[in-house]
Amino acid sequence: MEYFIYESEFRLLCCRICQTMVTQKQVKLHLRSAPHSLNIQEIRLAQEWASKHDVFEGQVEAHVNLPPRPDDAPPIAALGPPGTGGIRCEFIPERSTSSRPNCPYVGAELRRIREHLRVKHDWDMELKGGRRSAAMTDEERSNSPWRTGVCYQRLFSSGPGSELFEVARGLNLEQSRAQDDESQAALQRAIDAFQSKGKDIRSREAERIDEENDFTAPNPWLRRLGSAVHLKDFSGKKDFLRGLIAMEYEVDPDDPDKSDDAQLRFTHIAFDRLVNHAKAVITPDVVSWNALFEVNRKELTKERTKPFHFRFKPETQRRYALVVKQLLAYIVRCMSFEDKADRPPFKLSIRQQSAYDIMMEHADDLTDAWKENGGDPEAPEVVRLLDLLETAVLELYISVLDHFTKDTEYDSVLVSFLTVLSVRADGTWEGYEGFTPKLSAIMAISRLCIIKYAVDQRAKTIKQKMQQGQSQEEAEENSPSHFALISEMTRRFMVGGGEGWETTPTQFIIRLRNFGMAAQNNTAAHGSVSWDKGREELIYKGIRLSVLDVQAMMRLAVQQLETILYKDLLLFTEYSEQSPAELGLPGIPWDQLLDNAANETIGHSFIDTLFQRDGGASKGWVIKKVLQDSSLRSKWIKSIGDNGVEINLRMAYRYGLRIEKALELLAVLAHISGGFPLRAWELLVVRHRNTSNGGIRNILCDQGLIMIVTGAHKGFTTTGRLKIIHRFLPREVGTLLTYYLWLVLPFWEDIQANVWDKSIFNAG
Repeated sequence: MEYFIYESEFRLLCCRICQTMVTQKQVKLHLRSAPHSLNIQEIRLAQEWASKHDVFEGQVEAHVNLPPRPDDAPPIAALGPPGTGGIRCEFIPERSTSSRPNCPYVGAELRRIREHLRVKHDWDMELKGGRRSAAMTDEERSNSPWRTGVCYQRLFSSGPGSELFEVARGLNLEQSRAQDDESQAALQRAIDAFQSKGKDIRSREAERIDEENDFTAPNPWLRRLGSAVHLKDFSGKKDFLRGLIAMEYEVDPDDPDKSDDAQLRFTHIAFDRLVNHAKAVITPDVVSWNALFEVNRKELTKERTKPFHFRFKPETQRRYALVVKQLLAYIVRCMSFEDKADRPPFKLSIRQQSAYDIMMEHADDLTDAWKENGGDPEAPEVVRLLDLLETAVLELYISVLDHFTKDTEYDSVLVSFLTVLSVRADGTWEGYEGFTPKLSAIMAISRLCIIKYAVDQRAKTIKQKMQQGQSQEEAEENSPSHFALISEMTRRFMVGGGEGWETTPTQFIIRLRNFGMAAQNNTAAHGSVSWDKGREELIYKGIRLSVLDVQAMMRLAVQQLETILYKDLLLFTEYSEQSPAELGLPGIPWDQLLDNAANETIGHSFIDTLFQRDGGASKGWVIKKVLQDSSLRSKWIKSIGDNGVEINLRMAYRYGLRIEKALELLAVLAHISGGFPLRAWELLVVRHRNTSNGGIRNILCDQGLIMIVTGAHKGFTTTGRLKIIHRFLPREVGTLLTYYLWLVLPFWEDIQANVWDKSIFNAG
């Protein structure tokens, strides 16, 4: 049992954590208390287990029936190490016929043993108060009827049978412990020696690169990727392979020439600038829609239905750029080996070798210029060389894509890099579910660079023609268009080749990604969510979430929101958990509240129905309350005139802070009680009234419940489609949201317009 050990010698249970004995009746109370705090289902399981053993029913029964334990008996292991420094009573009555003491009492403190002697044996040393001399202390030690240095234990923490009793008298516990420790250490050394050879073999297994075996270890993904075949000469060197694509720079500050990582660092800086500049030109006002559709082509004969974009989240853009920066690190570090046998086998084309040499030359020059200018990034020479390095990086990357391999795809440095990228940090191979996003990253960055390369090439051609004597208009007319340049590169090396076309690395990537996506769609995903019925807990990747805790959190959030809404925003300073009716708020006619979801009028909201039902009496409800209450009026109003009401700036600022707190609580309650929308930002952009761009509002009322209609944004940048999801809020949350939109928000918007001259209101 995970909670108790059954001690058959004593017919008792010993708690593993508390190290104290427990009887049959005490199981429930013990497990309910700290530090266990178990629920009733777990306690019943423990009681069922205990009932199968011969255990004393109660503590009194155990105390009466258990014989005294000999003082020379070894300690009870389940109770933990015995206490030391105890004091044993050795009082012998005058009329006793025995010369040996028979009192079993053991005290942990001297005052306890003195009290025991006085009460139990009517013996007292009649010590006087004040400090005792050394002679009196020695006399007390020599004449006292007790023995010190006793080892002791106790069965129960309190009650009958909880007395201390002596153990291990005459035994050398320190020597026994030392012998046990030495025995355990010798045993552990023998076990370690026995396991060392197997451990060594298993550690080498993680580094080993085995040939594919479709019989003993079938792995269609690894066979399709070809990592084991391409890297077969580097078995046992997976750490070396991972080091080729590592993003840690190794630069000797005393001699930077010892490492290429100084140049690599500037190469990565130039690539980051390249990505930022490329993102600025992939807009329809720079390149045509037609060109954006063309660069997004995946097949030679099939048009794309969506244009290319790079509107990913910043974290996604960073991950995508990281893959290509690892490719650049792989190229730089591999090319630093003089012997090609020391690196994975690939072949650089003449164009790639030339582009690499130019890039490294600019990187060397930039390294020197950086040192000469004291690391000033704004120095003219540093800026000039950084621009040249950025152009060289782009040229190298385009040459890597534009590579027609004559023999095998693995001659391409890009495909060779992919095999190394598939090696995980723990020595295993990356599966298709984790590798296909990296393939998508390469394709996205490649399309981004193609557009930037086309823009640069057109600008370069125009400049050359103007230098030859042509006018600006003639040069622009006679230079190839962005679409022509992008189309030529896309059809040349970015799509699956047609009949008679050469092999390119992007064809390999497209087919490998399609294979991985198909495998992912046809394979059941690993489960990560489970339900513990006994504890009523949701388990997600090892994290337990109690339903009761969620309910308590929501109740607390509702109470906090009610206090803020009624007391701080609706200005009921006397609020103490009264209902809206008791406070005098206008009632919400849920049964008669009808909302026309088809009404597309700009500014329309279901709150308009509430204003219509009471004839507009609730309009300006909060400002009317302020003006009618003398105490509120003195705090809020500075002056009243024909131009309106002047609000106290400090009160307006404080009111805004409480608005923010209320909206935070509303967002949490709507997110949880509404059924957990897919992502938080769908909830944060809901509109309570119609807008010209957003269209129909997201907050509606249907059959007496507040409904939030959200469009799931996940995948929107890729598919261009929103998934419409309907979520209903419980009445408790819907009531608070309605009062906020109905009474509080109009007052807050009026404050913003009058105090801070705000001209635009957010419909969110």
